[in-house]
Amino acid sequence: MDQIIVAPAVHAAVGGLTLLLALLTAGLGLYGARRGEFGRAQAASLIALQLALLLQAAIGIKLLDQGMGALQKYVHYLGGLGAIGLVTLFYWLPRRTPAQTARNAAWLGTAALTFVALSFFVGQFYVRQQLGA
Repeated sequence: MDQIIVAPAVHAAVGGLTLLLALLTAGLGLYGARRGEFGRAQAASLIALQLALLLQAAIGIKLLDQGMGALQKYVHYLGGLGAIGLVTLFYWLPRRTPAQTARNAAWLGTAALTFVALSFFVGQFYVRQQLGA
């Protein structure tokens, strides 16, 4: 694994995908909360978002290992960690009723979207600033 070189563009592309998945998760969560139901679509979107966040973190760690991103803004890393924590928190909360589960998915998905967006836009701003664009 140490010989594999990952381009920063991969991190940016997966970040964009993660942002889209976070938007989908928040939207499906809000839709489910409005209907008072937590269904397969909401569950699948939460799982997909978790996987994307973990992949994004793994790529980011590899970039750090390659000596890139060591000067990235700390809030970029905190945003990613916060999003992972919020999505994970969903599974720690008790499931009393389908409506409560749907509300939990909605507010946690929306909060995770906020953290993902923060991380994405701070990261993009930093890269543009470093490139002088």
